[in-house]
Amino acid sequence: MRTQRALFKLLPIILTLAVVAYIWSVKHWALWPQTTTIPLPAHLRVATHEGIHSTTNKYLAASKEYKIQLTPTNEVKPSSPTAVFIFTQMRSGSSFVGELFNQHPGSFYLFEPLWAAQYYDNGTHNVPEWQFKLLRGIANCEFEGLEGIMEHFLTAPTFAAVQRTPSLTKLCKSNSQVQRGTINISDSICPIPKDTLASVLNEACQKSQLNVAKIIRIWDINFFEQIVANDSKVGREVKILHLIRDPRAVIASQIRIFNRDEPTPLAEDFVDDTKTENLCKQLVENVQTQDGVPDWLLGHYALIRYEDVAMAPAAMTERLYYFIGTEGDDAVFDWLAKNTKATKPDESPYSRRRNSRDTVDAWRRNLSLSAVLKIQNICRDALKMFGYRTVQGGAELTNLSLSLVGDMEDNLVEIS
Repeated sequence: MRTQRALFKLLPIILTLAVVAYIWSVKHWALWPQTTTIPLPAHLRVATHEGIHSTTNKYLAASKEYKIQLTPTNEVKPSSPTAVFIFTQMRSGSSFVGELFNQHPGSFYLFEPLWAAQYYDNGTHNVPEWQFKLLRGIANCEFEGLEGIMEHFLTAPTFAAVQRTPSLTKLCKSNSQVQRGTINISDSICPIPKDTLASVLNEACQKSQLNVAKIIRIWDINFFEQIVANDSKVGREVKILHLIRDPRAVIASQIRIFNRDEPTPLAEDFVDDTKTENLCKQLVENVQTQDGVPDWLLGHYALIRYEDVAMAPAAMTERLYYFIGTEGDDAVFDWLAKNTKATKPDESPYSRRRNSRDTVDAWRRNLSLSAVLKIQNICRDALKMFGYRTVQGGAELTNLSLSLVGDMEDNLVEIS
């Protein structure tokens, strides 16, 4: 009886403690993960100051194959404006990967803007100072002081930047003096008055969901440090998408561009030792590892292989948009459906319409075994790091059922 009376006296205290515990648990629910979770796969993780961190996106949050750990603290949030630099080398598949952003109706896409710096005003602007100004302007959506370079970029008929880019075509038509009868359209591809050019570009860029530039004329990723560091001041997060491709494929494609009349397979004499060594050295030196990413690149950088995109375009496109933190669009996937399974691809080496899977092994038909062995000897470190298998004989080289694309080293900061 005494025990029951004691418990009865303690009942109000017990109830009070229960209510307090309930309120505390609700308030601090964000600290508790859901009971059933599957960690994000390593190849979809991005390095941050806290180690490996995942951010969510509607594609992966809803995916049965790529589940992520969902808690009230990392649920899907609205995407914010983003600037993306596709950092790569010539003939690495960047035109194709660039189209995955170019076809997005909310993008402001610039196809190789550094080309304009290289050739504007007799090349006097082809120096690091002006390259930096141009890339910073693209990231910040601030084109004041860049009118000359951008006018050359938009109007040079040999480059045809406007025709390559839906957003620029629309921009030029809506801002052209042609409509007012002051300029003959044959005089210029994009006759936006120079005195309003900067403001027109600024506005178009600022209104975009993402602004993207394909960059093949920068060899050191550290060039982007101050641009990335400045992103918080302009409200656009900067992402560096490091695109690589099998060096054997890159070199084979570069050789074909400058030796179109030569029969294939190409002999080892066409392989330039110095250029090959520089290419593979740049690949290795610019790659980032999970235990060595500098502070300024944490969360801003990821590596992707062209072969992974070519073999699974739709899936890899979803993961690309996941990385940059922007929602994809049906227009992008419609373009992929029409341009990655072509039975009769365009013959132009610059075409983006092709059977994307076939491009992965095209180099194996274009290079002789001696040329391949020469490249492999020079690029052994890069091939191993990025998961490209080597061949030792002609049977391996020509057997296209044998994949030469393996797994990248686990320590790389990658999307795969």
